[in-house]
Amino acid sequence: MVKNKYKVLVIFFILIIICNQVLINNAISQQGNDVETINIAGKQRMYSQQITKIAFYSNKIRNTSSYIENIEALKKIMHRFKKADTYLKQKNKTTYNNESINILFEKNILYFNEIINSFNNLAENPENEVFFNRFIATVKKNEAPFLTTMDAIVNEYQKISEDRLNFLKKMEYFFITFTSFSLLGIVFFMFLPIFRKNKELTSLNSNLERFKQTIKQKEEATKRVEEILDRTNSVARIGTWEVDFINQKVLWSKVTKEIHDTDITFIPSIATGIDFYKEGYSRDKITTVIENSITNNTSWDEELQIVTTKGKTIWVRAIGKPEFKDDKCVRLYGTFQDINTVKIAQIELNKVNEELNAIFDSGTISIIRTDINGLITYFNEGAELLLGYKSKELINKETPIIFHDKEEVLERGEELSKEFKEEIKGFDVFTKLTKENRKESSKWKYIRKNGTFLYVQLSINAVKDSFGTIIAFIWVGTDITEVTEQNNQLANFAQIASHNLRAPISNLNSLLDLYDISETQEEKDFTFDKFRTVIDHLSETLHTLIEAIKIRAKTESEIEVKPLYFKEMLQKIDESLSKDISKLNGIITSDFSAIDTINYNEPYLENIISNLISNSLRYSSPERTPKIEFKTTLKEGKVQLLVTDNGLGIDLKKHAHRLFGLNQVFHRHKDSQGVGLYIIKNQIESLKGTISCISEVDKGTTFVITF
Repeated sequence: MVKNKYKVLVIFFILIIICNQVLINNAISQQGNDVETINIAGKQRMYSQQITKIAFYSNKIRNTSSYIENIEALKKIMHRFKKADTYLKQKNKTTYNNESINILFEKNILYFNEIINSFNNLAENPENEVFFNRFIATVKKNEAPFLTTMDAIVNEYQKISEDRLNFLKKMEYFFITFTSFSLLGIVFFMFLPIFRKNKELTSLNSNLERFKQTIKQKEEATKRVEEILDRTNSVARIGTWEVDFINQKVLWSKVTKEIHDTDITFIPSIATGIDFYKEGYSRDKITTVIENSITNNTSWDEELQIVTTKGKTIWVRAIGKPEFKDDKCVRLYGTFQDINTVKIAQIELNKVNEELNAIFDSGTISIIRTDINGLITYFNEGAELLLGYKSKELINKETPIIFHDKEEVLERGEELSKEFKEEIKGFDVFTKLTKENRKESSKWKYIRKNGTFLYVQLSINAVKDSFGTIIAFIWVGTDITEVTEQNNQLANFAQIASHNLRAPISNLNSLLDLYDISETQEEKDFTFDKFRTVIDHLSETLHTLIEAIKIRAKTESEIEVKPLYFKEMLQKIDESLSKDISKLNGIITSDFSAIDTINYNEPYLENIISNLISNSLRYSSPERTPKIEFKTTLKEGKVQLLVTDNGLGIDLKKHAHRLFGLNQVFHRHKDSQGVGLYIIKNQIESLKGTISCISEVDKGTTFVITF
């Protein structure tokens, strides 16, 4: 019976040893996996930082022979970067299956894919400046959030490793205690018979020795894990720190001391730790977040500057977290990382990007980028200023056709269709010549968001990939509205001057010939009187043209405007023309209830009203009493003045194209000169207004002035 009990106890004890051995071996294997995973995660952060450094360095040596070598170096790092990412994701899926890490990887895949895709484009065509700038911008945009997420992933792995290590320690203590009690139980249970059996005692001692060896191996494995973690942190320049308020101790890791340039024997305190931060913003900020953490149980993650013991000013990332017990902060702990190289490069890149953006957004040059289908992907501030649209209204939503004159696009499409003998329409109207490797720079009319228009000199260039395939178009438009209008005015003025001076000069030449062949003094005197008449007419024409030039020469800002009452202006003109009005029994009515005042130039408004009344009286119908009506309205936010009469009317089918020309007369009248409408049109247009006419023969005329 005793022997059976002994056997049972021995078997039970052996099972304990075996279970302990299996557990320890499994824990050691898990720790090895954890170390490898943490090491690769650390390398992944290091690869991203190396990518940033090489990218920024490539930007500096862009035009040197070393640039291609840098790109090749980037390719190698990118390969490791992708390989490490694949390993970490697979490892988490097969070994850890941690939901928090899964979420972090899902978040990080956006930054990872943008960096990889951007570099793939650059790798295929390293000389392409657009792809290079896009890669630099992508690295700048995604590097910081990628590192932040990787920090969180590393922290999760470290937490898992620490939890397993703590669990292993607890199990070790448990098995040691359990085994010890088991041994005591065996001794007390079996008493002396156990000790008399030498072989069994030797076996027991052997098991105990193996158990000790197992414990020793575990301690060595734990030490190796800690050494690997230390090396990983050293490579990533990440140190740790801790403030123990209970024991009044401040602990810095080796890397933390290296970052501060202190001796390994340096004993820090809270005060000395804070004093390392650069005086001003950095020191004030760290003081505030520490106080807030101790008071309100909040964590912090700040990028600040410190001054090391060697006087170097560097950027660091300080992360801290409090530990509370019984509503009291008993500990602060966290990490401390040297980010000086990356931060300085980031600041420099931001500066370069800001300068480039300032150049792109300066002035009124419109720069627009579209994809191959015409969808707008970039819309600079110059384009916003010229067209009145905000970039967010158009990017990835509209094509440039939205602000082009549709009739102009159709006409241009017809021209290109004839030239290439194929139907060209829509977006192809703008890009056909560019696709044919021909320079495309033409004058186009742009329609602003508010409906007004402007003229631009538009240049369209193709962006190609490494295979020569067009992947985008760049539209550069320069506002030439003022030049175009000036050219139109000059051409119009030259035509008017040529037309109106030709007849008087021809008459002078004819009179000169007639004067030469005159035989008597009476004939010569008669001819000379005709000279005087023609010269007077020529002088009037020149005077009118000069007045028109003066009006056109003034800019809108140079013309004085002030508040004017329509009713007062009409009364003033009514009084000055009262004789002519009374002579024809004319009736003038007005309705200024909609708009009674306007900011305008007084002489201009007086001349406009006076000329329109004079014309209505001059060309009134003899069959009815002249009636002239003045009325104001507001249309699409603009003031309109409508002047309607019941006179002879104008045949617009015949005369519409020359209605406002100089010396244009449409009815026989002794006082007709054809000057008034020409002058008031120039005055109205000088203040960005328009004048139009609605008329029916023998019914009357309405002039519509839009201010």
